Parts: sequence; structure tokens; C-alpha cells
Amino acid sequence: MRQWEYRRAASLDEAAELLGDGKRARPMSGGTDLLTQLDRGINVPDVVVDLRPLNLGGIEHGAHGTRIGALTSVADVARDEGLAGRYAALHTAASAVASPQLREMGTVGGNLCQQPRCWFFRHPDLTCWLGGGDTCYAQEGDHRKHGLEPGDCISVAPSDLGAALLALDAAVETNRRAAFPLELLYARPTPERRTTVLLEPGEVLTAVVLPGPPDASAYARAGERAAWSFALAGVAAARRGDDLRLAAIGVANIPRILDPADPLDGLPGLPMTGWKRRLLANLADEALAQVRS
Repeated sequence: MRQWEYRRAASLDEAAELLGDGKRARPMSGGTDLLTQLDRGINVPDVVVDLRPLNLGGIEHGAHGTRIGALTSVADVARDEGLAGRYAALHTAASAVASPQLREMGTVGGNLCQQPRCWFFRHPDLTCWLGGGDTCYAQEGDHRKHGLEPGDCISVAPSDLGAALLALDAAVETNRRAAFPLELLYARPTPERRTTVLLEPGEVLTAVVLPGPPDASAYARAGERAAWSFALAGVAAARRGDDLRLAAIGVANIPRILDPADPLDGLPGLPMTGWKRRLLANLADEALAQVRS
């Protein structure tokens, strides 16, 4: 198995230097996604940079919104009474992530930046298109749990927090950029850029910034189990006055904004994923009904 070096960053500047010095480096916050990959020999870097010593946690509520540090645990988001009262979609999504044990370890930044879920991408003996190869094995094989959007890669974004925060019109901050819309953190992969998260080498996600709370928000999710299971699909809705904002995960490479009037627009489905269109429509109806009531 390929060997890798562990480095514990003492400062944000040191973390940026280690992640951007030309070596193949990956950051680690909670480690719930990264460590399982390293254990199986998947996407092994030259260097793992531990961000846990950095002071990037905590939840701050203000008159005009809320700031959540990137290393805040998902469990702390689920427990925070201020978030539960002001941003119901985020509270529900955080409470649904993985299992109680993993929520204690996993972080907000790690959840947003985790690798796509695809059994071919995560297979130790395969190099799929997203991993730098020539073939999307999912399209040739079993893709029942994959996306609804055709393309070179049909893996799905797994972040429950991504859907909720996107619907809530959140922004993110990095060590190099002031707050920018969360949706700009993501892009569908291209032949020249085989990744879905748009962070440059040496760039570290530092915080999520929420605007003032909406009039109502909700998150509807379907999974094979209540715990230890990634969402087959999840839909978040938020309403501010008559304005509705809808977002989903589990249906495309990235957390995706949906049209509230036609949530299935642009998501035709694939040979084995037609059932997900019905699921997505039902989840969208459920989330929208909660914010309209």
C-alpha cells in the first residue's frame, strides 16, 4: 500500500503551505471520509495535513445572520438551539447525517467537501473517469443509486448539509477568499478538472456564513436506514416572503439548485435511476409543503 506522510498544521498559514507546496496533499478535519479511504488505499496522497489544531470551530449568532466555523462538528450544529429555531432545514439535515458517533467526529467543512459517493470511484482496484481514468464504470454497470444528470461522471453529491445550506443561501469563506455563495464552491467535473469542489491547492475552507433566517425552511430526506446510511436523495426548501429556494443532493455530481415550479427540470434520469425521479418529486413536494404551511 502506498505510504503517506502525516503533518499536523500549527497555523492556517502552515496548513496552506503544506497543502500547496506541490505535493499531492489532502486536508483532514474529522477524518470520517478520509481515514476510511486511506485504510482501503483509495486516493492516497503524499501528505495528510491535520487541520484539527486550528481554531476554526464554533457557532456565532448575530443580528443579521450566523457564522459557523468549518471545523465545527456536525453534532454541535445539530445540538445548537439557535440554529434549530432559526434554520430548521440545517438542524434537520445535521441531525440526519450518518450516525451519532460519526456526527461527533465529522465537521461542517468535511461534510461539504467530502468525495462523491460511487462504489466504482471508491474501489481500490479501479481508476474511473472521475479518478483520472477513461471510463465511468457506473454507466456500464450498476448505477441504481447514482445520478439523474447525464455526463462523463454520474456520481452523486452526498452532503446533507450541502442541500440545506444551499437552500438557505449560505456563503463560505476560505483563507484566500472573503464570503462567496456556497454554490460557487462546486462545479461539475470536466476532462481538465476531475473534481467537484473548487478549492485551489493551499486553499482551506474556514467558515460558513448564513444570512438572516428565512420565514420557514425544511429538509426532506430518504435513505435505506435511519442511521449509518447516506441519503438516496435529500431536498431542502426555504421561503422568504413569496420567494422559494429549493436544493437537492443525491441526484447530481454536486448539490443542485432546483426550480420549485419544476424540480425535475434538467434531470432526465438514467436507465437504472428512473425511480429517483419519483423520489425526488415526492421529497420536493414534502419540503415545499412544510415551508408553505
